[in-house]
Amino acid sequence: MQLSWGQVALAAAFVLLMLLTGFAKPLEPEPVPATPTKEAGQEMQELLKKLEKRKKLIRSEGTHKYQVCNGLGNQLIAHVGNIVHAVRLEMNVQILDAYITNGVQSARGEDGVLLDVTAQWGSFVKLSAVFDTDHLLSVIASHGVEAVLVPYSSELHGDLPCQWMVGEAPGAETTKLYGDILRAFRPSPVVKKIVDAVQKETESVGNSVCVHHRNAQDWKDHCKAWENIPDGVWRHNCDLDTEHTLSDAVFNRLLPQENDAQRNSAVFYVGDGVPPSELSDFGYKVLTRRGILAESDIWGSEDSGEAKTGSGLDVTLEDLRPMLTQKNKACPGNVRDVCAVVDYFTCASMPGFVGNSVSTWSALQIAYRQGSGTWYNGRSIPLAGMFDVYPIAIVYTYTESSAKVGQLLLMTSILSVKRYNPASPVHVLYMGKEDIQFRRWLRDQGVNVHNQEPSWLDDIRSMFKNGNAERSHLFMHLGNYIGTWQRVDIPLHINAEFVLLLDCDTVVTSSFGYKDFGLEMTGSIAFSAEMTEDWEEPWNAGVALLNVPHLRETYDDFLSFIKTHRKNEPYEVQTSAGIIEAPSDQGAYLTFYGKTKKFLKRTFNVKPYYKMTALEDGKIVHFHGAKPHDYMGHWIGVECNPAVRFICEKTDDFPILCRSLKTFAKSMLSSGPELLENYCTASFKDNANSRICVRFMWRLSKMDDKFLKLGSSCEKLMLNTVHTGWGKNLVL
Repeated sequence: MQLSWGQVALAAAFVLLMLLTGFAKPLEPEPVPATPTKEAGQEMQELLKKLEKRKKLIRSEGTHKYQVCNGLGNQLIAHVGNIVHAVRLEMNVQILDAYITNGVQSARGEDGVLLDVTAQWGSFVKLSAVFDTDHLLSVIASHGVEAVLVPYSSELHGDLPCQWMVGEAPGAETTKLYGDILRAFRPSPVVKKIVDAVQKETESVGNSVCVHHRNAQDWKDHCKAWENIPDGVWRHNCDLDTEHTLSDAVFNRLLPQENDAQRNSAVFYVGDGVPPSELSDFGYKVLTRRGILAESDIWGSEDSGEAKTGSGLDVTLEDLRPMLTQKNKACPGNVRDVCAVVDYFTCASMPGFVGNSVSTWSALQIAYRQGSGTWYNGRSIPLAGMFDVYPIAIVYTYTESSAKVGQLLLMTSILSVKRYNPASPVHVLYMGKEDIQFRRWLRDQGVNVHNQEPSWLDDIRSMFKNGNAERSHLFMHLGNYIGTWQRVDIPLHINAEFVLLLDCDTVVTSSFGYKDFGLEMTGSIAFSAEMTEDWEEPWNAGVALLNVPHLRETYDDFLSFIKTHRKNEPYEVQTSAGIIEAPSDQGAYLTFYGKTKKFLKRTFNVKPYYKMTALEDGKIVHFHGAKPHDYMGHWIGVECNPAVRFICEKTDDFPILCRSLKTFAKSMLSSGPELLENYCTASFKDNANSRICVRFMWRLSKMDDKFLKLGSSCEKLMLNTVHTGWGKNLVL
C-alpha cells in the first residue's frame, strides 16, 4: 500500500518528536522522494517500527539503565559490570551514550569524600566518538539481550548512583562474560587510526613494551591514604618497592632474549608526565604517544587549534590533534580521558605490558589481556576482589622420558582446567620432539607448548643417581624426576606476574582466579601443607604459586645454588618446628627462598588422605604420593610401591578419598572413554585388572556423592565390581 502525503508528514513529525525528546539517536534516512513510492512507504514503516521498539525499550521497566562516572577506568568498569548484570538477568539494557572527557575527582562533599564526576557535571562526547559502539551492541546481542544507546538526560540518569559493579555470582561463566564484554569495547574508527599510527612506529623499533607509570604527587597521596586504611588488610604494593628502580622492575618483567640489548630495546611510556630519565639511561629507547604523533603524517595540513569540548559532541581527527601531539606536556586537563583512551588501546595493541596493578587504568589493561600483563609494583590486583576477570596462568612441565601414566595424568589435569577455568592460559614446558600425536593433542586443547632444552640436565641426572627411591617416590623414574626440576626454567619461557604450577597428578574441582589468592600473594613462592594437614607451613611443591619476575631476577643464583647439591643430600629447611630435611626441587625452593616464601591455602592442594578439609571447599585435588591406580591396585591385591605403601594401607581412614577418585574419573571421561582405557592399560600389566579398572572408574563416575562419604566406600564398590563381574561386557 502506498502512503499518502499526510501519512508521510505524520511519520516525519513523529521522527522529529522522537529525536527532540531524546528517545532516539539521530538517524539519517534517505530523503523522501517527491512522489512517494511503495518502497519508500515500506522503508518508512520499517523505520517507524524500529523507533517504536526503541521507545518501548527506553521506557520499559524491565530494562536495566545505569550511570557512569569519573575517568576511563571507572567508566569502563561501570559499563562492563552493568552490561554483565543485564545479560545474567536476561534484561535489555540502556547504555549511556556519553564519554566523560575529564573525570578527575577534585570536589569533595560535606563528609570530605571525593564527589563523582558524571555527565551532568562534566564535559563529554558521544560514546561512539571513542568506542566502536556498533561492535559493542552486536556482542551484547550475541548474549541474548538487546542494548540501545541513549543520550544523557537528567530525567533518565540524574538520580542514578554511580555504581561501578553490580554483584554477580563468581564462577568460570561470569569471568568469561566479564572478559567478553570488556574486550567488546574497541576503538572507534577515528581512535583506531591514531592507534595504528603509534603501533606502526613502535613495531618499527623491534621489541617494545608498554609501561604505565604512576608517580605524580596526587598518586603518592592516594597511596599513603590507601595503604593506611585501618582495617587490617595488607595493602603495601601501591608503588614501586624501595629495592628496585623502575628500569630494574621493567627489565625483570621481560622475557630473556639472546642478549640483554634485545631484551630492553624500547619502552612506550604512558605516565603522569614526561618519562623519567633513568629509562633512557638504562638503555631503553623511550617512545611516547605525543612524540610519535607530533611527527605523524596522519593529520591534515591545517592546525585545528584548541581541542573542542562540550556536551555530546562527535570527535574528528582534527579535534584530536591538539590533544595528543603536545611534546613534553601532559594531555590538556579538559580532555584528559580522551588521551587516556588512545593510550589504553595503543597499549592493548602491544605484546608486552608493565603497569601498576593498584591503578584502575593498569588493572583494566591487565584484564583486557586476560591476565597476561605484568606490574612493576608487584603482588596483588586489588580490583580482582570485585571485578572477577583475572584468570591466573596455569603451568605444567612434561618430558617425553616420563612414564606413560604421567602423560595420561597430565591430560586429565588439563581437561579439568578447561572445564573449571576456561579463561586461564595453560602452558606446558615440554622436553622432547618425538611424540607428535601428544603435542598435537596439547595444541588442540589450546595449550601453549614451550620447547625446553635445559642447561642443567647433566647435573640433575647426577643427582638422580644419588637418590633413594625408598625415601621418596621421586627417585623411582628418571623422566619423572627430571620433570620435577623443569619448573626451574619457567621464568625463561613464560611472561606473567604470577603463575600457578600444577603437578600432573592434580585435578581442578572449581573455578579460581587472582581474587582467591589474597592481596599479599607472595614475593617469591607459596607452597601448601603436605602430610600434616593442620600445619600451616609451606612444604608441598605439587601446587605452587610462583612470582615469575622475582624468580627471573634470582634465576642465575638459584641455579648455582642447586648445582652445589649434586650429591643430592637432603636440604635442611628452617621451619616453625625447627630444621626439617626436604628432597630435591622441593628442598631447593624452600631453602633458597626461605625468607620470602608464603603458605598457600590448603584449598589449592587438597590431598585425598586429608581428614579435616572438606572437598567441597577445595579448588584442586592433588593425588600426592599414591595415585588413583595405586589405590585401585591395593584393593584388588596389587602391591603398592614402597614409597607410598603407608598411604595405601590406610584408605579406610580417608573420608574424601572416594569422592576425590570420582572427580578424577569424571575429568578423565570428559573427553570420551579412550583416555580412561589408555590409563588403565598403562597402569596394570594384567589385562583383567585393566578391565576392572575401567569398569570401576566408569561406575564411580556415575555414583551419587551420598554413597561415597567414607574411604571404605570405594573399596566396597571395587570388591563388588570384581566379585559380581559387573560390567564385564561394558562398552564405553
